[in-house]
Amino acid sequence: MTVAKRPEDTPLVLRASTTDDVRGAFLHLAERFSPEEARGLDARWVIELTDHAAAATTFHVAGGRILVSPGAADGPDARLRTDAATWLDLVSGRRDGVAAFLAGQIEIEGDLNLAARFETMFAPGPEATRLLRTVETPVRGVRLESLVAGHGPPVLLLHGLGANKVSFLPLLDGLADRHEVHALDLPGFGKSDKPLPTGRRYTMAWMADMVHGYLVRNRIRDVHVVGNSMGGRIAVELALRHPESVRSVIGLGAAVAFDEYQRFGPLLRFTRPHWFGAAPVPVRRPWVEAGIRELFCDPSRVPAANFRAAADDTMRYLRDPGYRLALLACARHLGAERSGGRRCFWTRLATMDTPSFWVFGARDRLVRHRYAARVADSLPAATVDVWDDVGHVPQFELPERATAAVRDWIERIDAPR
Repeated sequence: MTVAKRPEDTPLVLRASTTDDVRGAFLHLAERFSPEEARGLDARWVIELTDHAAAATTFHVAGGRILVSPGAADGPDARLRTDAATWLDLVSGRRDGVAAFLAGQIEIEGDLNLAARFETMFAPGPEATRLLRTVETPVRGVRLESLVAGHGPPVLLLHGLGANKVSFLPLLDGLADRHEVHALDLPGFGKSDKPLPTGRRYTMAWMADMVHGYLVRNRIRDVHVVGNSMGGRIAVELALRHPESVRSVIGLGAAVAFDEYQRFGPLLRFTRPHWFGAAPVPVRRPWVEAGIRELFCDPSRVPAANFRAAADDTMRYLRDPGYRLALLACARHLGAERSGGRRCFWTRLATMDTPSFWVFGARDRLVRHRYAARVADSLPAATVDVWDDVGHVPQFELPERATAAVRDWIERIDAPR
């Protein structure tokens, strides 16, 4: 498809889902392609319109160029399925892709990270109020990728074990109207580099130092850090090791030192079982999807298509030995965390002066809500809540409530300024 440039003073206004409007939308989007934002990519996206004659269109990005062609390419990296009206809203900027996906207006198959990145490769539409960016940051020889949106006081989102930045899309969407929100792929996960688990790598201290490096390279200070599961544990370590950089810590089902794993602690500390991750392990997709559903108190709160997309995404990463090694190495270090003694997690946690807000789910099967009382004992000044109707990922299961709780906490902490 050859793209003809429009005169700069002739805006394209997309309103109705007619055939000409839809065809014009594809052309208009190609005109706004930004080669710099697509650096290093070689990927294909298929856009399917469920209610339009132009059923499918393929975008192929490679070598800093874009090719738009009718029809669906075989084996695309990501497939986005929506209706024509939503597509026109997305191209014009009246809606953004993250909000449409969370509302169930877009179904995604394939690589969720690449699906989220699609929007970032184009200049904003004429009616856009928010810019979504993909940022690559080198830290100690490791390339870290993040999704950034909004303007204002900074907020950093840290995902849990085995997940990636996509798991924080609801908070990214909900907070970006008042904050500059950074959803980071931790080392070993998502689209960030996956170095071998040698030396200190993948300890919580090393992960916190890598996150601090990201903050330094992007000149971010006084940041509110929101962490889910392992991300919450890293947020605590970041506040303990680099308190000057952290305004507050918000833990959503945050990992702690688990008493129930202590009998395995010596074995995990003095062996290296994570190297078994170098060998492929047969995993069936239904098992993966069932495991993801177990993270929720009520899976019906999330569109079924989103579970399928998450399972497909996880299966893709499980084929990468670097991801498997990182996953098992982080799990080993979390399981080996001491829950007693002079240098144990709970003793160190009690020394944290950074304001903190903790949410535990009463139906969380991974981080039991009984740890809420122990956090409250260690940090008497902290705010600790137990939500009766939520599992391990409150930001996805109850996104409006989680966003409101995080926003209220940040406003409370920032009020004295």
